[in-house]
Amino acid sequence: MSFVVLLAVAAIGGLTFDRLNVPGGLIVGAMLGGAAYSLVRGGAEVAIPGPLRTGAFLVLGAAIGATVTRATVVGLRNALLPALLSAVLIILAGVGIALFLRAVGLAPPGDVLATSPGALSAITAAAAANGTGAAEVALFHTVRVVLVLLSLPALLALLPGEG
Repeated sequence: MSFVVLLAVAAIGGLTFDRLNVPGGLIVGAMLGGAAYSLVRGGAEVAIPGPLRTGAFLVLGAAIGATVTRATVVGLRNALLPALLSAVLIILAGVGIALFLRAVGLAPPGDVLATSPGALSAITAAAAANGTGAAEVALFHTVRVVLVLLSLPALLALLPGEG
């Protein structure tokens, strides 16, 4: 029964955040709804059946993969080298940040995933699948996405030729 209530509360949170146009609203709202329900229950974890968890990851992967079209692939051909270079540099920056956080004693569980680039849903799903700090990873990426979106107008104004 608690699992059904968890899903209902998560759905309400996700749909509410999505309706409010919160970045990553569905997943962020669902996570916050699920966390609120867990905390109301005294912080006891609600077990999600393994097959359902596997199915959810498969659906999430399919939803992300389904956004790629042939036109997208053809249109991105010229962007492949800069994208690879950007990805390598961002990954190295994330690893450097994780190592720094470890050195100063502030590294959360899943620190490498938390400081890695990637979509909130995909990276959080990877952390959950690995059993490594999914809540902390989600928090890091939620803060990153919100700060990027909030600072975007100022950044675009400062960068010549952008917009």
